[in-house]
Amino acid sequence: MKPLIFFILIATAASADENPFLRELKRYGHDAKDLATQPLRWDQHQWTRFAEGTAAVGAFYAADRHLYDEAQRHRSASTNDFAKAITPFGGRRALDISALLILGGALSRNTNVRDAGRDSLESEIWAGGVVTPLLKRMFGRSRPSERVGSRRFRPFSSGHESFPSGHATNAFAFATGIASHYDNWIVPTIVYSIATGVAFSRINDRAHFPSDVIAGALIGRAVAKGVFARHSGKKTTWQIVPMYQRRGSSIFGFSSRAR
Repeated sequence: MKPLIFFILIATAASADENPFLRELKRYGHDAKDLATQPLRWDQHQWTRFAEGTAAVGAFYAADRHLYDEAQRHRSASTNDFAKAITPFGGRRALDISALLILGGALSRNTNVRDAGRDSLESEIWAGGVVTPLLKRMFGRSRPSERVGSRRFRPFSSGHESFPSGHATNAFAFATGIASHYDNWIVPTIVYSIATGVAFSRINDRAHFPSDVIAGALIGRAVAKGVFARHSGKKTTWQIVPMYQRRGSSIFGFSSRAR
């Protein structure tokens, strides 16, 4: 689905006024400015969360080689099939679902569904389409499939775009944008399970190291939280929690709460 269709769906879903399409474009512009300048307004609590996220990425970076090798030792036909099925949810399929939520919510007059789709779509556009691509270019990290080790960085060189993971960014922007609109456990569990599956499929497929997907997940989540906070007036906090353990290896996910 092309960007033009996204904007058509958004305009269709927007509350009726004289020019809903222009209204939605202005909304995106104001949000972009707000997201770009948010760090200037962070309080001590938010800087602490940022430091915790940076520390988490650093910890995974230190253990990248071991964790990646462990994942490859457990790779099988089953994990490959799982990765093949779930990876699209870190790309176009997530965008399509967000657009369908917008349209479905508008047609059914369910504003919560519509706004969940709008927030997730906008978060995916900014996090997966702007922030992470810029960071990929800046860091220039080689992918595992290049077999040059986990410490090879070539900033601003083409073809070296492992850090952060774009699929993980998009998947967690998608998941957070939707989950933020639901107080129950069912919807957040479903969307975050999908996002976590996408992140670890990228390691399984030799496309990324663990720190790549952790960084991407944090970026997608942070942008989506910012979008949701701006539109709802609520603030959310995050924490990294172990979700699954097997033979000494851990899978981590993210939980949040409004405050």
